[in-house]
Amino acid sequence: MSEPPGTEAPATGTPTPRHGAFVRDSAAIALGQYVARAMMLARGWGAAIALGPAGYGTLNALNLILDYGSYAGFGALEGLDLRLPGAVGSGDRATARRLMAAAWAIIVAGGVAFAGVVALMLAAAPRPDLIPDPRLALAMLLAVMLQLAFKYLAASLRAHGRFGAVSAGQSTQAVLGAGSGLVLVWSFGLWGVVLGWIAGTLIAVARMALACPEAPRLPAHAGTGASLVRLGFPIFAFYGASLVLRSVDRLALVRFGDAAGLGTYGVAVMAAGLVLFIPESVAYVLFPRIAAAHHGAIDQARVRADVLRAQRGLSILMPIGVGLAMIWAGPVIAWLLPAYRAAVPALQWLAAGALALSAATIPSYFLLGCGRQNSLLGLGMFAAAANAVLVFFVASRHPDPAAVAAAASGGYLLFAIVILVRAAAEFHERATVRASFVLVSLAPSFWGIALAFAAMRWITVPGAFAPVVGSAALLAGYLPLAFVLARGLGMRTLMRRTME
Repeated sequence: MSEPPGTEAPATGTPTPRHGAFVRDSAAIALGQYVARAMMLARGWGAAIALGPAGYGTLNALNLILDYGSYAGFGALEGLDLRLPGAVGSGDRATARRLMAAAWAIIVAGGVAFAGVVALMLAAAPRPDLIPDPRLALAMLLAVMLQLAFKYLAASLRAHGRFGAVSAGQSTQAVLGAGSGLVLVWSFGLWGVVLGWIAGTLIAVARMALACPEAPRLPAHAGTGASLVRLGFPIFAFYGASLVLRSVDRLALVRFGDAAGLGTYGVAVMAAGLVLFIPESVAYVLFPRIAAAHHGAIDQARVRADVLRAQRGLSILMPIGVGLAMIWAGPVIAWLLPAYRAAVPALQWLAAGALALSAATIPSYFLLGCGRQNSLLGLGMFAAAANAVLVFFVASRHPDPAAVAAAASGGYLLFAIVILVRAAAEFHERATVRASFVLVSLAPSFWGIALAFAAMRWITVPGAFAPVVGSAALLAGYLPLAFVLARGLGMRTLMRRTME
């Protein structure tokens, strides 16, 4: 529940060359994501107020169960994304049903295995300080199984071209699940949030099942399912490494911190997550063009130029919004969430790290769309492992949110660097041009972050004028660099081509 449904990468099956179709389909999916994100933020804000730091820390611990349980398919869903569109497109209904039933078999088995492991861990090492009622964890395991069914049906619907049904399912889950949680948390606390999410997901799953009668309800063909796991595992492992990268900080606080510290950190995570939503949304819309170009359906050079233009444009524009948010984080948190003032330093560090990571978002989607999953897997696992070691080392000695956030931001930067270096080799032939690509991708973030921290430290204007003066100083220092880097960018051309 910490992330809205449907934020995984688009299906990587056979792309369609029809420009209007995939823009329309991508827009339908994106709309569902926007609705989901807005509802999740509203519920997170309401839950943080209603539960307080300790209760919100418990909710974050429960969210980790859902986050990791959603990956219990072990690559079967990713394999289904790769094979099912071809079977559907060729009209081979028997093969399509076999593939769906096989993927469902692995997903159900993985979900049951995950539930068993979590139950054993809670029994062997209970944490009443973090999860005071074990029944909450069991209810979250039910949410895991429903979320796996949601993802299975979403993959099946995408392969059949019913993107509107996927968007409707995302919106239903978010509006009903998060919306009811936002209402019920004030009267029923954690149980209101958890049960509201389960109810919303159940209704969304039922709605999607009606929209996809082709999807088998009974699991079967486990052998075929194992082949889907082998096929989809590189993509799955990269997504898993990304999940570890973005959640190991909370795992470290679960291990070494307390519920109140985790709740404080959860507010920082919720706010910093907005930084990555923008590049992920742009990459989601660009992804069909990347995959189509890789399969020869449209001009590769043109798509590559569009990808580079979008990546460069975001790397220039994002530091403005993030830098201003860092400066205004203190007064905004004090106004909206006064009990979470301690979250401000962690929020600022996480926002800085997410800004660096955002520079590598579109390049990572480009590499996935070009079939470079294996190289991404090695790089992603290396960066995630290095980040885990750093974060756990820091948390074991200083389990406070700000220190853990600073360590996590270092891991984000490392991940961004290795992805950008790999993408540079795909974009450019000359070593000097590759190095320039990496530098130009990260330099705006470094400069914007430096200006934001300098403004917060050295501008001592009293009262509410401090963030106003700090914002003016940030803009005065950053905009000249932005104008220089944006020269000849041609974002209007990119937007026109995207809508063709």
